[in-house]
Amino acid sequence: MTTWIDQSELMAMAQRQSGLEILRELYPSERVAHVETLEFLPVEEGLFCSLNAWRTAAPTTDHTVVRNSIGLQFVQAGSVRQTLAGHGRYLHAGARVCLTTFPKETRQVRRYGAGLDVKYIGAWVAPDLLVDKFGLEVERLPQPLAAFFRGETSQPFCMSLPLPPRLWLALDEVFASGFSGKLRQTYLATKMTELVCELTASLGRAPAPVAGAAGQDELSPREQVLIETAAMIYMRELAAPPSVDALAARIGLNRNRLSAGFRRVFGCTPHDYSKRQRMDWARRLILDGTMRLGEVAQAVGYASQSSFSRAFTDHFGFPPSAAPAAATS
Repeated sequence: MTTWIDQSELMAMAQRQSGLEILRELYPSERVAHVETLEFLPVEEGLFCSLNAWRTAAPTTDHTVVRNSIGLQFVQAGSVRQTLAGHGRYLHAGARVCLTTFPKETRQVRRYGAGLDVKYIGAWVAPDLLVDKFGLEVERLPQPLAAFFRGETSQPFCMSLPLPPRLWLALDEVFASGFSGKLRQTYLATKMTELVCELTASLGRAPAPVAGAAGQDELSPREQVLIETAAMIYMRELAAPPSVDALAARIGLNRNRLSAGFRRVFGCTPHDYSKRQRMDWARRLILDGTMRLGEVAQAVGYASQSSFSRAFTDHFGFPPSAAPAAATS
């Protein structure tokens, strides 16, 4: 017998039970192999979120009744087959933002395959909240989505977008957070609001054109987003840049496509791009004059001042000690 869980029931459960307790009620224990985290967070009236990182052991299905809401999923990993009863079936896979409208009362079925790593942040958002608080411009939305906000349709609508780099990094921060107690609740509420802000800003925005000439290295929209994400990771992790293999695995892109994408978009290899960012930052730190050269070397990922000096000289044509405001260690 199929058990449907009502949206309001799940929100009420989140007030009195932990995420793991709710998971055990939703899925038989033998179907979930590992749970890294499952948390539910009522951020404010009209915004209810969940933090999900778990792995299936067997094919898994959930059945939910949702009313007059926008469903958002900010997904880093996983694939799901979504059915909106009587309306349509969808397959969502890979890093993406999935947006679903639930007019009136809509029944949703989601199916996950066996051995699947699932990692995403989900949210139910009241339509009025997106317009009144987040300033969503309805007239700029795709027609089926705009019709939902205007109350002109009873048909659900679903769309998937590539996960933008800023949202990818925001998800990284959320899943890596070590906060606990009330501090964690405050932090998560802030990050959930940030995710909704970023999505609201991007809806209706035309995708950026891909640089370069057409050819065998032509990038798909998904690959373009992943290359931009990889570049932002290099810019944010200057002190410990990932290897090309580690970066490719992290964003879910083949190493060869990652390298080809960097050559196409930035005109250099991933390694050279990382070095360029680190050297530019090192020069700024030296010009600032508040750090010794040994500290600058560590800040941009070099274990020794001598290896940093060689790399800096090779990049700029003069040693770091010759730069203005340079201080020896």
